[in-house]
Amino acid sequence: MSIKQRYFIQKSKIRELKQELLKQYDENFINKIFPKKAQIELIILEDGNQLFAVNNELKLWKSGDIYIPVLTLLLNKKIDLKKVVVDMGAIRYVTNGADVMRPGITMIDPSIKEGDIVQIVDETHDRPIAIGRALFNAEEMEKMKSGKVIKNLHTANKKDPIWKVIKTFK
Repeated sequence: MSIKQRYFIQKSKIRELKQELLKQYDENFINKIFPKKAQIELIILEDGNQLFAVNNELKLWKSGDIYIPVLTLLLNKKIDLKKVVVDMGAIRYVTNGADVMRPGITMIDPSIKEGDIVQIVDETHDRPIAIGRALFNAEEMEKMKSGKVIKNLHTANKKDPIWKVIKTFK
């Protein structure tokens, strides 16, 4: 996926962006993404998705109407998200882009609500392997015995188009 256009956002647009992000994340998350003095660059990809680089570091991806932090922020422990832990058998599938199925989950953060952006971590190292969107509340997930519970959005895999952009970004 290639970059179609990129430019820096004006301060007034940054305020609007932060207000939009408040619908999805708390203020603490937003402050970690956007430090006080930040140059924010909007990168528009040819498929219409948008990436936001803050002080020349990719931080957010906008797909449709949702904002997703890039996986490198979780890997570098710069932010934290609600967590779903998967067993060793699920890792290969999830890292290849498969959605998370209920039998592969060993732990669910009880505060997860339907639609939340969550990190998917492996049970051995507690290391983020993907970012997904919850299809159910934690309580509903706990009751389920089978079925898809997390839509996989972004993973550290060379087939993931956003990961490719992250790895080549300058």
